[in-house]
Amino acid sequence: MKYYKSFILFSLFALAFVSCNTDDLERDIDALKDRVTNVEAQVQQLNDEMNIIRVLLDGNKTITDYSINGDTYTLTLSNGETLTLTPGVTGGNYPSIEIGANGNWFIGGTDTGWRAQAENGEDATITPEFKIAPNPADGDKKYWYVSYDNGSTWKVLENGLAEGINTGSNPISNATVDGDNFKVTFGGKEYLIPIVKGLECAINVPEGVTDDLWLVAGGGASSFTVKVNLAEGDLVRVKAPADWNAKLSEYVAGTTELTVAVTPPATPSECTIIVEVTHGVNSATDQIKAKTSSDSYWAEYQAGFDIRIGDVVLNKYDNPNGVLVKEGESISESGIYFIAEGATAYWTGAVSDLILIGEKKNSNYSSKVMTKGIVSLENVESKIGMLCKEITLSPDELTANYWFNFPSSSKDVIERLYLDHCKIEMMADKMFSYFNNASSGISKLLVESCYIAVPAPSATTKVINFLNFNNGNYGDIMIHNNVFYCSTQDRSVLFVALLKGTNAKFSDNVSIENNTVINILSNHGNSSGFFKVTAEEGWTMKNNLFWYDTDCAASGTFPMLSTLMIGAATFNETDFSNNRIFTSLENTQMTWQYFRTAPVGFKDNVITIEKETPFETLVDIEGKYTLKPEYQGIGAVIE
Repeated sequence: MKYYKSFILFSLFALAFVSCNTDDLERDIDALKDRVTNVEAQVQQLNDEMNIIRVLLDGNKTITDYSINGDTYTLTLSNGETLTLTPGVTGGNYPSIEIGANGNWFIGGTDTGWRAQAENGEDATITPEFKIAPNPADGDKKYWYVSYDNGSTWKVLENGLAEGINTGSNPISNATVDGDNFKVTFGGKEYLIPIVKGLECAINVPEGVTDDLWLVAGGGASSFTVKVNLAEGDLVRVKAPADWNAKLSEYVAGTTELTVAVTPPATPSECTIIVEVTHGVNSATDQIKAKTSSDSYWAEYQAGFDIRIGDVVLNKYDNPNGVLVKEGESISESGIYFIAEGATAYWTGAVSDLILIGEKKNSNYSSKVMTKGIVSLENVESKIGMLCKEITLSPDELTANYWFNFPSSSKDVIERLYLDHCKIEMMADKMFSYFNNASSGISKLLVESCYIAVPAPSATTKVINFLNFNNGNYGDIMIHNNVFYCSTQDRSVLFVALLKGTNAKFSDNVSIENNTVINILSNHGNSSGFFKVTAEEGWTMKNNLFWYDTDCAASGTFPMLSTLMIGAATFNETDFSNNRIFTSLENTQMTWQYFRTAPVGFKDNVITIEKETPFETLVDIEGKYTLKPEYQGIGAVIE
């Protein structure tokens, strides 16, 4: 089952006038309305037409009803969808949309790699969706954008300028009702969708559907229902792999709802279940993608399932040499490794294209990797980088004062460093990273839904860094939904920075959001702060929760961002907002601010300390807590 929606671009304009003629003003406003309406119409029409084209290409739907209002057709399909179509050209430039000889979508003359036509009884994998938005690479001129994942991500079309006189036509050139068929002209060819009154086949969404995928327990019984309208002689079939054991309930003429009972295999498996209703020479189908739930990443990998780490999707087809690593075994070369539940593995050597995944889901980080010495990040041909998911990462035999770095000889920018749902055990007095190579860097760094345990230092006043980018070039940095905590009872830690970059160069996409920081304090002083970098416009730091019940005898002003490092950027206060600081200390000597001295235009600089607890429960040395209901939405929630 698929759900489609049109994307309507609304442009908001602010007009300032010193003096003008009223008639001129009215004409300007009318012209503006016309332009906005035209953009909306273009986007609406193109996405409507793509949905019609999807139905044409799938070839497994009929039209149960239709109506005409002016030039607009409203079509009700056999699976319950309602689509609209207004044939003809709406002024504007449209991207060229074609189906290549290989059956793929060609957008703007480029093969997208996505299949357009149904294959082996299954619908096409995607239907492109479009919007119009400013393109920063071309002076914010309006361009067409395309999405292949239901609007989650968008890609600007090359040569996709949407402004100016109409030079391209929309995909459907003509549509009309022709007897018992709806005839559509697309790409110079005529397609027919049968009009069959009353023919229905619509799967009702069952419980357990997420992102259009039905999750069911392996080996257990599940079911879903199907809306039908059966006449005398109608036939109903269900198609599924034999090991899924899908059976239809009994039916007769007049039946309006059927039940499909499904018993999937006990092992990880996924499939598409198709229900087909045949009425004479016509048929209508609907389908649902199903997958057995599993508690094992290793089992899912062996079954060919996708495993997502950040924006990277891994499977055995693209990464065929996955290995299950057991207790005491060593990892010494690139590859994809699953660490057995409860096992400790050892990594030695430089890191180049290394993927580490815990064997079992939600196993409390029992799969552990100990690193021997400094972890040096390097690139090889595939340029994956270092990806970690649901493991404990801990240093061993670390004599330097930092854990991760770049080789001094490296001239590569590492593609990724991703820590996804991991536990990071830092050593006392040691930084997590010290990246000090002007020729290297990281394109994408992600620390998400992790527990970062920081033991108390050897001296109360000793300052620790988490991410120290002393030099190099860095792209997207996302530090989201993590718990940073002091793992030593009745102690706290002074951090110079969660993110420090003395001479490093950063992109404008740095985000620190929804983290919880427990007994870890920003170091006092003008040159310190949780951000100690030359910040750029567009950076965000919001919805973070800070708690301390011991203060290292600290006092003074504690800035979030170093005043000495703000550069010439202008900061939007909404991007630095809703950071909440709590303490149980009645006589705390600290003052918290976003900046030591607020930059121009930043008015709400002081962060008020709240002397109450936001927790219903708290085990501070483990970073485990339950938030009170009124504080939901700030800090981390790790599931």
